[in-house]
Amino acid sequence: MKKLIVIMMISLLVFSALATAAGNQPEKVRVFIEFKGKPDTSAVHLAGGKVLHSYEILDNVLAVEVPVTALNGLLLNPNVVNVEFDAEVHASGKPAPSQPAQKLPWGVDRIDADLANGTGTGVTVCVVDTGIDKTHPDLQANIVGGKNFVAKGLVVDSAKWDDDNGHGTHVAGTIAAVDNTIGVVGVAPSASLLAAKVLNRQGSGYLSDVIAGIDYCVQSGAKVVSMSLGSNSDVQALHNAVDAAYANGVLLVAAAGNDYGGAVSYPAAYDSVVAVSATDSNNNLASFSNVGPQVELAAPGVSILSTYKDGGYATLSGTSMATPHVSGVAALAIQGNPLMSNVEIRALLQNTADDLGALGKDNLFGYGLVDAELLN
Repeated sequence: MKKLIVIMMISLLVFSALATAAGNQPEKVRVFIEFKGKPDTSAVHLAGGKVLHSYEILDNVLAVEVPVTALNGLLLNPNVVNVEFDAEVHASGKPAPSQPAQKLPWGVDRIDADLANGTGTGVTVCVVDTGIDKTHPDLQANIVGGKNFVAKGLVVDSAKWDDDNGHGTHVAGTIAAVDNTIGVVGVAPSASLLAAKVLNRQGSGYLSDVIAGIDYCVQSGAKVVSMSLGSNSDVQALHNAVDAAYANGVLLVAAAGNDYGGAVSYPAAYDSVVAVSATDSNNNLASFSNVGPQVELAAPGVSILSTYKDGGYATLSGTSMATPHVSGVAALAIQGNPLMSNVEIRALLQNTADDLGALGKDNLFGYGLVDAELLN
């Protein structure tokens, strides 16, 4: 019965092929032929076909390509048990996300970084975070060094500053992903990146390590320190550390926090640090963003595409994502105004921001959305 059904199906196919061929060569199809015993290759050749495969594990089956008009004859061959059409198969895996075609992230576009006169050349931004992926193809050219401050057990290996979380690499990409043909492009795509790994693979750490990281940034000559981290604890040692770094000519930028309207976290709450709130694609305050009188600038922080650990890319949200937009613009401002002090650069960022919300400085957006186009 099964063989009869196959014959009927093939007959319909043959009739259709004959109706449409109109003098052209008969259409060829790929099929499996199952024989009662040893495969008869001569039958295939006599039918005008060719053998594609013979198998060890299927010793009575041939994979062949034959004219569709020969199928009935093959199926009526007393040595043929069955004829079955070949089928396409597709790989189940998804393409590796490590090197997609380059995109301009919406946040970088929104703050007009692509319209800025500079690209951050000669300015070092130190990322105090979970580290940076040392070999990321969209970052490697801009990374100039790093240091680890996180203990594993009782040991701190200063050389192990590679990112085992992804957060720091994401921040770094928004600041300075290279303008090439892959992935994303950062706000300041020619700026130099330093990594101070102060947070572990879970994204947690101690303020003592953060302070050590800030110290490393200052001693290494960074002009901007980007801190997409925060604490509810007002610790005097941290306060003193950021004040000292600011006094040494460094511009410090930190996340306001993600407590849905809570108070600005530390170190962002300190006067010597630029506190950054987050906006969405409609220039509204992100629902999760902390607010308060310490907020100085706002930047895109919702659904931000950037680099990620292991050579990948990811879309994340948070004031952590807003902060590097400001850090990158600071790098552009410093390149364009090399004689300005960090205090003057800070005032420039305030004065060129696009006012959002209530007229003038407010607790939600500070002086407004950071803007790279009007820096110089």
